Amino acid sequence: MKKILLILIIIFIGCTKSSEEPNNTPPELIGKWKIVEIFSTDGGEPATWALYDSGEAYDLWLKQNGTYSDPNTDETCNNGSYLISDNQITFSPCASEYPLTIENLTQSTLILRDNFIPDIFKTKYIKVVE
Repeated sequence: MKKILLILIIIFIGCTKSSEEPNNTPPELIGKWKIVEIFSTDGGEPATWALYDSGEAYDLWLKQNGTYSDPNTDETCNNGSYLISDNQITFSPCASEYPLTIENLTQSTLILRDNFIPDIFKTKYIKVVE
């Protein structure tokens, strides 16, 4: 009986603790996203938006549990975790040095700005409806 009570206490403490952790992820951000445009320059001209299609069904899948999938990167970076803080999204294990700014977010559109080269590189996503 003591073992069952101890297990129930551990489960209760674990559940209580995890529900108290802050979740900074806006609900609109959760889901699969497809890149439709890239804002960039070749260096000689001002940056402009250009259509883009990776050929993938989605380019970024942000999950409620704080993990992501990206089928366009190499094996070491195509899965990991992300963290939202002050309108910034940081991906780990890859690209953790340069968080991206969430420049625009609606139910169906997401624009991420690269902070390493701001105002020169952005990606526009649309939400993939399954």
